[in-house]
Formats: sequence, C-alpha cells, structure tokens
Amino acid sequence: MGKKAFCSTLVIIALVISLLSNIFIFSPLVTITRANPGDIPDNWDNSTTLNVSVLENEPRINWYDFQWNNSGTWESKLNDQIDVDNTEEYRFLINMSSDQGWADIEYINITAWMDLGDDASVYNGTAGGNINLNLSYINTTGTAIWYLAWPDDEVTLVQGDCNETHETDPGGSIGYTDCRNITFAFIPQYQFRYAPGDSGGWDTTPGHNDIWSWNFNVTAVDQSGYKSDDSPTKGGVDDEFGVHSYSEIYSVGWPTITGSPGDTPAYNDSYINMITRSNGNYSLSVNITNLTHKVISTEEIQNTSILTAGGDLNTLTLFSGTEQWYYGNVGGVYESALDNTNSNTTSDIEWAVNIPLGQYPGEYEATIYYKLMTETD
Repeated sequence: MGKKAFCSTLVIIALVISLLSNIFIFSPLVTITRANPGDIPDNWDNSTTLNVSVLENEPRINWYDFQWNNSGTWESKLNDQIDVDNTEEYRFLINMSSDQGWADIEYINITAWMDLGDDASVYNGTAGGNINLNLSYINTTGTAIWYLAWPDDEVTLVQGDCNETHETDPGGSIGYTDCRNITFAFIPQYQFRYAPGDSGGWDTTPGHNDIWSWNFNVTAVDQSGYKSDDSPTKGGVDDEFGVHSYSEIYSVGWPTITGSPGDTPAYNDSYINMITRSNGNYSLSVNITNLTHKVISTEEIQNTSILTAGGDLNTLTLFSGTEQWYYGNVGGVYESALDNTNSNTTSDIEWAVNIPLGQYPGEYEATIYYKLMTETD
C-alpha cells in the first residue's frame, strides 16, 4: 500500500514539471501588450460649432427719421413743425434690410396725410393735393427710381438728394442680408397744410397719437408680396410731424380812379387781381386811409366815401370807419383752406369813390392795407 502512494506522488510531480516547462520552452499563441508613451491624455474631447442662419421673408425697417436740411446739416423734425415757403428741404431717411438680397425689394412707399383732427384717418390720394403726400422707391427693373406719386404741384421732389447707400445690418446673416439707407428728399410749397399738433405738446412715441398733425406710414414690398408691416417682429413705420402756418400776399394790382365831383361812384374800368398764399383756413380783409391831395394836404376825401368789393363781398360796399372782408369776417369765421393749389387768385376786386360835389381838383392818394390771416391753434 505504501508503494501505490509513492507512485501517485511521482505522477503529480511530473505533471507540474511538464506545465512549468511549457512556459519557458514553447512560444505563447497570443501576446497581449499595452503602450502609453505619455503624450496622449487618457480622456480626449473635440469641440466645434453649429451655425444656423434664420432668414426672414419680410423686409425689415430697422430705423427711420424725418429731417430738415439746415444749411447742409440734417436735423430731425419728427414730432416737430416744419416751414413751408417753397425753399426749405426735408427728407425721409429709411434704413432697411432684406434677407433675400436687395433685388428682392420692389417698392418702398411713403404715404403722408394731414389727419384733420382724426388719428384714425388714412391716406387718400384724391382728397386734396396739399393734405396728402405719396413718395415711392421703385426697384422692379434693376435700376431704382424715386417717384412723386402725389401731389404733382404742391411738393417738389429733389431728385439730386434722393439716393441709396449700402450699410451693414449688425443682426443680419452674412452672405444673405443686404442693408441700405434710402433717402426721399422734397420741398413742400406754400399751401402744404398747416398742422399745429396737440395743443398740450407733441407725443414723441412712434405712432399716430397727435391730432392735427401730418401722419405718415412707410411700407416695403418684395417680389413675393411680403410687406414690412406683415412681419411678426417688425411693424410698418407710423409716425408724425407738424407744419407751421404760412400767410403771404404775393401780388396785388394798383387801382386808379378818375371822375368828376358828383360822380357816384367813380371806379376803374377793370378788376384788380390779388394772389395770396395760406396753408390753412384763412381770412382776407382790407382797410384804407382818407384820400389826401398830393399837393394841398389839407384837401381830403374821407374813407367813408370809398367803396370796395371782391371775393365773398359781392357788391360795392362803403367803408364806415372799419375794414371790409373779402373772405371770412371779424366774427372769427374763416374761409376753408384750399386743397389742390399752392396759391389763391382773387380776380374780382373793385374800388370806387363817391366824389363829393365841390371837391378840389387834382390827384389824391390813400394807403390801402390788405390783411391776410391764417387760422391758427
């Protein structure tokens, strides 16, 4: 029994020796290695950017102004009154962007109108030239033009100062957005309607919020029919400005009367023309001094012997120490302002004199005082 145990032990030893020998004698079938040279981190991140261009279909009006040319320096006149003497130049300045390129813009329209005391009023090109204004930038042919659509005789378009300049929209998309300044320059004539604004002062908030003002709107339209005022983020431009009153007697004829004592009346053979300018409701009156002999100053014909007619004064009427009224009257009634002209011609003014019997002969002279008033707030 002891012999068997010895043999088992030998076998086990032999197997162990055999296993150990294979480690050193035979090459392994798979070799596993791991390299770490020290210049590559164990954790490696890479970062980049996602670029997205959001393009708006509608044209965008970024900012705007209404300005006066003060000897070469343009000054803002938004919510302020302007002068209308046919010499002062004004302009609308519009900064606008198109994400579809500038060729996509077809029209930029500016409509302006005197609101006649109602902020809910709208532009109407047939309701009087000097209470409506329509300026257009037309870009349908590749060559832009500036066009005065209305009116044609109360406003002068200054083509030399109508222009466009390339600008940069800081919020636009590079390669897509085209931004430009568009300038509309014009000179309003004499009867461009008076607009004092609210008596309590101008509300400078954009919008139509002052009565008795000129309201204006700016709208851009592209090839697809998109409009700037259809945009959910950029509304159409609505704002206001005012106009100072203007009154002028531009010209008037000189009456000459020849007659004999006892003539009743003695008057000239033709009517006198008077050209006046007023940009609001108006009145026109006249007064006259006594007729005084040019050589013998003590010889006079009292002004109560002088008669006049014209305008709404249909018949020759004696002066009775006070003025006579061709339009309107002393009670504060005014003639309605004219809507489609830059002047008013009164062509039926008459003068006559009741020459007293025994009046000293010779030449007499009196001073005539015409007074034109524009109704103001």
